[in-house]
Amino acid sequence: MLTTATVLPELGESAAIFLLAILQGITEFLPISSSGHLVLAHAALGSQEESSLALDVALHVGTLVAVLIAYRRDVRSIVSDVFKGRFRVLIWLIVATIPIGVVGMLAKDAIAATFLAPRVAGGGLVFTALVLAVAERARVQAGRRAPVAGDVPDEVEGRGREPALADAIIMGLAQALAILPGVSRSGMTISAGLIRGLSTEQAARYSFLMSIPAVMGAAIVTLPDAAAEGFAGVPPGIVLGAVALAALVGWAALRLLLLTLARGAFRWFAVYCALLGGAVLAFA
Repeated sequence: MLTTATVLPELGESAAIFLLAILQGITEFLPISSSGHLVLAHAALGSQEESSLALDVALHVGTLVAVLIAYRRDVRSIVSDVFKGRFRVLIWLIVATIPIGVVGMLAKDAIAATFLAPRVAGGGLVFTALVLAVAERARVQAGRRAPVAGDVPDEVEGRGREPALADAIIMGLAQALAILPGVSRSGMTISAGLIRGLSTEQAARYSFLMSIPAVMGAAIVTLPDAAAEGFAGVPPGIVLGAVALAALVGWAALRLLLLTLARGAFRWFAVYCALLGGAVLAFA
């Protein structure tokens, strides 16, 4: 259960959880690491160990709903292709998901421990800042300034080449790094795509499609036990409400990212991550 004696003494448990849902929705798609921000928020709010990771995964399910809505045409196309015997995109996503699946299974306990360490999140944020800076330089040098897709009009989409299996491997390895708090999943995967030479639109599109099996896998592993234990006493209605709030805020944040990514937003996200990560390392 969440307590708030540390920094918000007048805030109740339910309000604290809804604040975490808003934080998850904002930070999941912006390349500033939702996991890192949730770790820092849990530390500030005084979360109990047994509930924080399970609640984080539940909130990730909320933002997964936002991805399914924003990329509903792509999801429908993938499902339709499978029924027609075309498996290219599905195979790409499977290959991209393997690294994080392997790391998650082999290092589950060690990874869970890092979610209780704010300094790990601080280091991850600094690392994210460095990667974002490199990716922004690659994007500018390649002249990739076409608006990105998602739920935006077709006439402003600039897709470029289709990602190859080699891109799936590299972006999948980048996603595996983001299993650590503070390392942004969207930041790592979009950056990897840009460095590999994908257009901004394609890097973002495949980055968020990759999140679907990754989050589903984490939910399958984590949520059954958490639900059986009642999320350490958090009422189910509060959990479901927080998931819905994370989905709503996440959809808005995803729209914002898709509208600003090709306009040089990575440099500002890099500055933010560097400042926050540095502050955490200095004062945590």
